[in-house]
Amino acid sequence: MAYLRQSYEADINILHQLIEYSLEIELLIPEESYEAYLNQKHQKIKQGISTWKMGVIKLFSLLSIPIEFIGSGNLRFYKIAKIPLENTWIEVLAKNSIFQYAFISLNIILFTMGVYPIVNNAQFLQQWLSFELWGESSMLLPFLIVGLLVTSFLHELAHYTTYLRYGGMVADLGFSWVLGFIPFIHITTNSLHFWENNTHKRIVILAGILLDLSLFLGINFILNLNLDKVWLSHWQFLQGFIAFRVLFNSIPFIPGTDGYFLVSDWLKEPALFHEASRSFQKFKSTIFQREAKELRTKDYIYLAYILMSYCFITAYYCLLALWIILPYFISILP
Repeated sequence: MAYLRQSYEADINILHQLIEYSLEIELLIPEESYEAYLNQKHQKIKQGISTWKMGVIKLFSLLSIPIEFIGSGNLRFYKIAKIPLENTWIEVLAKNSIFQYAFISLNIILFTMGVYPIVNNAQFLQQWLSFELWGESSMLLPFLIVGLLVTSFLHELAHYTTYLRYGGMVADLGFSWVLGFIPFIHITTNSLHFWENNTHKRIVILAGILLDLSLFLGINFILNLNLDKVWLSHWQFLQGFIAFRVLFNSIPFIPGTDGYFLVSDWLKEPALFHEASRSFQKFKSTIFQREAKELRTKDYIYLAYILMSYCFITAYYCLLALWIILPYFISILP
């Protein structure tokens, strides 16, 4: 209420009326009823989930991690489940200043170890280019899946620890399918958009990209070791995926990427893609339905943005599908 009064100059009586009305229509729940609501919610969840989901819930409960199955979305982005991180040991660990400094130190060490072979081995880049990207190994696809899940989790952990470091509160760890079959891990930082410190917001957004750069370079240390060439090719393939993720995450024209959030924050437009879509609809109405719509300079900028978005989104899904399918075909080649 103090935030609403200060930010929007809202009248205290009106706020009280809103709260009373929200309680009447059960939009808000009194504290004494909250526990009963949670128990009722858990009972409904248990009745509506299958045996394997119950097994997953029990497995996560052994680790003291609550998990909720969602099951909503579409073929492009389907939400499977989420882990509310509030009041979990994951939150306690990520809030710990020693852990935060250790995580930052890990980034610096990986970056340094990755740069060292490039600087001190004149033949390293030539050796990198000479690696074969295929081999008679059935482990390529499982290796990539595990590697991408682990590095994706570390990417989101970088966002999360930085978010908590600067005073973030509620966050969820989500599990989803992209294109119906690609596993995807993401963090939802619910209060980030309300922060007044823009520098802190942008550091949180950039944290994942910086970690990916450290992982990308850190793999150079492994590639510089005397390992079997097939396993070296597996690590190099994983390095290629991480490089692809860095490039993808930096693109501001694809909703959900770190680059998108940076640009939307810079433009002070949290729903940038939707606003650009509205401008696109204005142009369509003006051109095809011949309706007189007031078009401003911002609408022309948003039109260019949405057209670039459609191009990048199409290219991204085509490239991602190719990158996912290619290792499978390589692994079964004679």
